[in-house]
Amino acid sequence: MNNALLVIPAIKKNAVIPDQLIKKLNGITLIQRAINIAKKLTNNILIVTDSQEISLIAKRNNIEFYFDNKLAIDSSTIIEIVKEIVKDKKQKYILLYRANAPLVNSTILKEAYQEFLLDTKYILSSVKTLGKQIFEYKNDNLVNIENNYFIELKAFYIFEKKSENIKYKSFVIDEEHSIEIENYQDWWICEKILQRKKIIFNVIGSIKIGMGHIYHSLSLAHEITDHEIIFVCDEQYEIAVERIAMMDYKVIATSNVQKTIIDLNPDMVINDILNTNLEYIKSLKQNNIKVVNFEDLGSGVQKADLVINELYDVPQLKGNNFLWGYEYLALRDEFEDAKPHIFEDNVISVLITFGGTDQNNLTLVTLKSIIKLAQEQNIKIYIVCGGGYNFKEELELYLNHHNYKNIELTYSVGVISQIMEQTQIAFSSNGRTVYELADMNIPAVIISHHEREDGHTFASLEKGFITLGVYDKDKTSSLINNKFEKLVLDNDYRKLLFLNISKYSFRENKKKVVKKILELI
Repeated sequence: MNNALLVIPAIKKNAVIPDQLIKKLNGITLIQRAINIAKKLTNNILIVTDSQEISLIAKRNNIEFYFDNKLAIDSSTIIEIVKEIVKDKKQKYILLYRANAPLVNSTILKEAYQEFLLDTKYILSSVKTLGKQIFEYKNDNLVNIENNYFIELKAFYIFEKKSENIKYKSFVIDEEHSIEIENYQDWWICEKILQRKKIIFNVIGSIKIGMGHIYHSLSLAHEITDHEIIFVCDEQYEIAVERIAMMDYKVIATSNVQKTIIDLNPDMVINDILNTNLEYIKSLKQNNIKVVNFEDLGSGVQKADLVINELYDVPQLKGNNFLWGYEYLALRDEFEDAKPHIFEDNVISVLITFGGTDQNNLTLVTLKSIIKLAQEQNIKIYIVCGGGYNFKEELELYLNHHNYKNIELTYSVGVISQIMEQTQIAFSSNGRTVYELADMNIPAVIISHHEREDGHTFASLEKGFITLGVYDKDKTSSLINNKFEKLVLDNDYRKLLFLNISKYSFRENKKKVVKKILELI
């Protein structure tokens, strides 16, 4: 921008808030914030002011200033007055930048200047979208006007110093950055935005791994409302990317997760990716990024600021940066208002759910094992499969050909709490669903998909669960049949499990976990 002069008008008498320009916004005065942004673009800076105090600030920043205590500028005269003041300056172009739009940063100004250079015969003016529908009366009817409307944002003008042209061209500022301080409410909103930190969730999800990491991270993200949230996923996890995008979070799929994260310059990274490696975590820490890991037993835990292993009740590693056990298990949002069971003498319905992907098709294995007794006892079977379930055709073919029809199948995991409210027992894999069942007071038979999942030890008889270990294609089916029969026909046994499981509730854990995380920033 060597051929441009950046002019900051700082007219004290125009302030809408007393001493607005020298009042601190998130710890920095408006005028100093504008100076800092200007310095990122050029050394050719001029402050035009009617204030001796602001003149002193300019002097202390080694910035040229024009002082006139009688100076009067408004929107209709600002361009012509500035042209007159700078007429002897050597620069050809003027970027007139106002401090009262503090969210318009150097990146936006640089992009605007590049656009201005494409056609310098126009005055480039910052605008924002109206953001509301406009109506007019036609024949006594209220009719929506379809055209796009913009309103002036008093952030900047860019123009040629000697041009007499008064034609304008707009540069649209996005909604988040288009706040102009015109009252105390605007001030408060700007301050809240400036206080926001950038938090990145690095998550995984696939048919093999399952969807638990995605739902867990989304649940935490929903709770963090004061900061910017971005999800970053390895591009191989298409399921994760699609699911997160459905929730309207910004999600970036990349072939190089580490580089993408560092380029985004976040304040914190939350890794929900199972084991991390040391080099990856060290690279984040070297860039002054706070690091929180979930369900992590890898070498990266050595350098992480906080590691929350809520699925492991018995510590697997030593260190002061660990939190272990079910006290840190955060339930999904849909369980906040769900109604836990009271004991019922009869089993009226049963739930079958084996995660978002169910790579072993335990859903169908279980269904085949229990359907005979369920039909004899007229027990309704609820089946919940996730979006990554790859055996739909096989499952639906079996259901269509079986004569027992008191079965309800859904692929919508987001309503599982409602279904749990109606089921007295369940069959599930050994992930986060175990804790949801415990919170709902539902005794369950637990089958692990793999050895790592089998290391989650919360599911046990003393907590109200029957565990069958890792799935074995030769043994699991008959074990399922036996345990289902025990739960259905032995009321005393089921009541004992119910009493064990009803001791546990996880509803306050999420706030506690989020509080621990945010304390780091």
